Amino acid sequence: MANGKFKLLESFRKTFEGRVYKHRDPTVGNKIGRYFFEDMLDHSVSARYTHHVASRLGVVSIHGKVQTPRDIRRNDSVFGIPPAGAVLREASGFRVIEGPVAEPRIGCEVKIVAKSQQKQIDRVINDLEGFARRMKRLNRRCINLAVVGVNHESDYVGHEGARSFRHALKAQESAKVEQKLRERLIDVYDELLLLSFRATNQPPYPFHWLNPIEVDVAYGAALTRVGAQYQSRFR
Repeated sequence: MANGKFKLLESFRKTFEGRVYKHRDPTVGNKIGRYFFEDMLDHSVSARYTHHVASRLGVVSIHGKVQTPRDIRRNDSVFGIPPAGAVLREASGFRVIEGPVAEPRIGCEVKIVAKSQQKQIDRVINDLEGFARRMKRLNRRCINLAVVGVNHESDYVGHEGARSFRHALKAQESAKVEQKLRERLIDVYDELLLLSFRATNQPPYPFHWLNPIEVDVAYGAALTRVGAQYQSRFR
């Protein structure tokens, strides 16, 4: 995190800093996205959201599961109304309680584009477009947030299971990937947050934001806007 204010940014940093980042780990996005709802509470961006959390009228499903008869794939983190009589639980280190969600109100999907960027970008975009459609189909008022980290490090090693692969970026590859993400997703999501960073995924596993101040401001602005949207869309 740039200066310690935001838990989601800290979680994102700790995904790479001082440790191996394992590709294809389905829990990474859940862990990072979970903190968006903590940041909303910590920074008081919506009085109505704070009330819903305190009164247990709003919970987070960290596995992105929404209780619906429709067969939909799991997402990262979803905040919404719990089913009547549902068993809820407090999680250590978190203020927003966890439980099943009957109606989604905020969806947070996290993607990390670290290697083979041009090859995987269409898949990433398709996944993100699908998430936004699913949430809007379940609740047209649902606020959708996409958090996409794009690595700008030219000397990167990817780790999948016991295998490791060295990846070298092409000229302007990361910048082109970010441009494509904006073009395809800016009108699909209520908030599209691109996090530009550098991580080698090699000892001693350094991590740096390309522009720490810009990251803080952009994330803080997204929090504020989502809070305002929650305040106006839900009672």
